[in-house]
Amino acid sequence: MGMFESAGRRRRAAEMQRRLAQLDEWDRRYGLGGAPPGHPSARPDTTWRHHSPAGEAPLRALDPSPRPPGHRPVRQRRRTGRWLVLLLVVALGVGAYLYPGSAGVVLDRATAAGRAVLGLPAQEPEALAPAGGRDSRLGDLGDRLQDAVVPALQGTPWGWEPARGDRVLPVVHPGTSGEHAFVATQPGTDVPVGFSPCGPVEVAVNPDRAPRGYTRLVQDSLARLSAASGLQLVLVGETDDTWRGGEARRAGLPVLVSWADADDVPELAGQPAGMGGPTMMTGADDRSWSASGQVVLDVGDLSSPRQHATVLDHELAHVLGLDHVDDPHELMAAVNRGQTGFGPGDLEGLAALGAISCP
Repeated sequence: MGMFESAGRRRRAAEMQRRLAQLDEWDRRYGLGGAPPGHPSARPDTTWRHHSPAGEAPLRALDPSPRPPGHRPVRQRRRTGRWLVLLLVVALGVGAYLYPGSAGVVLDRATAAGRAVLGLPAQEPEALAPAGGRDSRLGDLGDRLQDAVVPALQGTPWGWEPARGDRVLPVVHPGTSGEHAFVATQPGTDVPVGFSPCGPVEVAVNPDRAPRGYTRLVQDSLARLSAASGLQLVLVGETDDTWRGGEARRAGLPVLVSWADADDVPELAGQPAGMGGPTMMTGADDRSWSASGQVVLDVGDLSSPRQHATVLDHELAHVLGLDHVDDPHELMAAVNRGQTGFGPGDLEGLAALGAISCP
């Protein structure tokens, strides 16, 4: 047994203790399964609602009920919890010793067991939850458009980290201001969660069912998003990957742009004309990053280049980290009444997403 193997086991055991202690502290402060305000586990719904021709008020997604100031749920402690956690840490060390090549798997299993002992979900909800749909008007789409933000991966990003170094593109100063919102912010701050500006945001296209001229369509959309955000969005090629309903795109893979219909993707049945969203990961330092994303457009609802471009811009803005707003003059409006380009608030929000500091 080498010195480095022994040091590695100690580091893994210390990391396990730190993560369990963090969960224990969150339980104490925010209740079982709770998370700090602003943590990516708590997000508003980000899909569009139907704008009724009859004038009925659009339905809104239900945000979590706010807690009264100073409210702290009573934590139900188990007297034997700390002893069991200690036993789990010991078991982790033994497993790492016996199976050094599978230390990561051992740690993940021990974490799941520890969360079960503490009465928490099997995985820490550090990511977007699946969102329901909203219908909307967009250009000549009538009342047929809806989008949904997909769930993101959960847990600590083992084997992946955001790009480091210097910015690829300069920070954008849009010179405009308006209503905008972010899918998630860093805990306790207004800093949005997004991609690292120190590396390119790679995008791959599945050409199956894509419209004629899809390469130019995607390249133009990426150029608009890059100019507005200061993030370098790059089309890296084609892929056979397809939309995976209910699953997030694996961290580190290029953002996926694809086309389908309701036969391929049941979630597109009825109103939806597109769906998309980011994959967000939270590291050991509690800082979250976007690590990938995916978009799917409904071939049955989009018949013109303008429709494709507008919906693709909107969905890719979700992937970068923009949420919905109420202002109808923004492309990210929850209820769209014909806006086909980014508004002043959209541009301000995209610039803020691209201006986050490098890791």
